[in-house]
Amino acid sequence: MQRKRRDWQRGVVNVSRCFFVCVTILIITSCNVKEVGRTVGYSIKGDYYLDVDDPGKGEDKFRQEVELNPESPLTNYYYGRLLLRSEKIDQAIPYLEKSIRLDPYKADYHFWMGVAYGAKNRLKAERDQYEKALVLNSKHLNSLTYLGHHHLKAKRYNEALDLYVQALQIWPESPSVLYNRALVLSRLGRTPEERLAWKEYLAVVPSGALAIKAVDHLNRLNDFSYRNYYFGPRTVMVPEVTFEPFSAQLTKSGKESLGEIGKTAVLMKKGSLQVVVYQKNNKKLAEQRAKSIRAFLYQEYPGLKSSKLGISWFNKPQKVAQKRWNIEESVDFFIL
Repeated sequence: MQRKRRDWQRGVVNVSRCFFVCVTILIITSCNVKEVGRTVGYSIKGDYYLDVDDPGKGEDKFRQEVELNPESPLTNYYYGRLLLRSEKIDQAIPYLEKSIRLDPYKADYHFWMGVAYGAKNRLKAERDQYEKALVLNSKHLNSLTYLGHHHLKAKRYNEALDLYVQALQIWPESPSVLYNRALVLSRLGRTPEERLAWKEYLAVVPSGALAIKAVDHLNRLNDFSYRNYYFGPRTVMVPEVTFEPFSAQLTKSGKESLGEIGKTAVLMKKGSLQVVVYQKNNKKLAEQRAKSIRAFLYQEYPGLKSSKLGISWFNKPQKVAQKRWNIEESVDFFIL
């Protein structure tokens, strides 16, 4: 009888323990679900407000979130980011710093902290944050990129190049990295690689102010596979106009480049487009190519009447950059 009673008491204790464990698990699970839900909610809201045109709305929202949840690393992080976006650097820094104190293991937190320090010209602190981010995530693209830029400004060219190479392994078409990699190779005097790097950049970024500068860099290397043409206030950057070998037949690429030239020229209100073809020791071929260009432009852009388009040709190289280089086979455009 006593044995049965002990067994019954033991069973009650075990059931009680099981019940306590189950309740505890349910409470913990419930808390985790709430925390995960809150984290996801902050991330969605934060990313949304960082994308909208009016950052003030996001600032107001996350100011309230920080007041309600001052110990949340995410609320502090996003509020700091939103302030940073509005260029309120001094206000942003304390919140970004607090997000790192609350959760020091997020690479993104350290990266944006570095951006904020950089905006205040606190260069050592900026660099330290990018390096900390890369300790946490060696493939953190933004940190690789910005630390590379940091080294470039400090003229640590080899260090910058190493980081740019790593960044391009993650995103091979990053415009800023492609441009600055070519710039670093220029500083290092690695001319063959620099030439290739500028072409890779232009293949990704075929227009814009930096593309024009990239072409200037390329031309200084005596490579005229891309050209800048100046039509008054407008600069047209295109791959060189090319022809099939030993002929006046335009290549597909040549037609595409002429198309860009024609689009600009037909809109001109004043002046006429002048086409000059250079072909060393072959005046006949130079003439044929000039006339081929004129025929193509007339066909594609009827608005280019004879009064707005003139052609000429020479059996000698084109002299460029104060006669420093001669281009033996070339097509030049200018407004007269």
